[in-house]
Amino acid sequence: MMVFSLLRPGALLVQRLVLWIGRRRRSSTKLSELSLIHFARLALIRRFPDHGQEPDELPQPLELFESNYDGTFDGYIDSFVDSVPWDMRGFWATSYGFPWRLALAQFERYIHANEFATGAIDHYYVAYPEATVKMIGSALRVVEMNTQFRQRALQSDDQDFAADYQAFLTELQADL
Repeated sequence: MMVFSLLRPGALLVQRLVLWIGRRRRSSTKLSELSLIHFARLALIRRFPDHGQEPDELPQPLELFESNYDGTFDGYIDSFVDSVPWDMRGFWATSYGFPWRLALAQFERYIHANEFATGAIDHYYVAYPEATVKMIGSALRVVEMNTQFRQRALQSDDQDFAADYQAFLTELQADL
């Protein structure tokens, strides 16, 4: 999904404040907990590059939100509205046409009105189409911790092995 939103006058200052607060609160961790999100990015565009011509200055900045996700559009938007509603208000409320009440149907209409069709499904490779980003992260943690556990196990006596094995399983139980 790629969404462009025209910012209202004075919105850059508000955007900077919202992003600073978000970093301090670590709200991005809420997004990373949504297993359906592969990638999300927010950017502010003030001008377009020149590419051999005069650069285009914009009278008001554009906000760009990009995201790749699993599942349907409706499920994705519903997850966003449920998990980070105040963050969404924070970075989109400074845009023209944003529905402050954030009712799901109104927000979906807002996104569709500002969405730029990318045809992304034709343009990126999925190495593990049956796995989510969260599943792959869990698998990588298991492999890393298993490697460390095996190295310690080679040098452990029975009691140390039993305690280490219990700790290994406890730490990885959410990933198994």
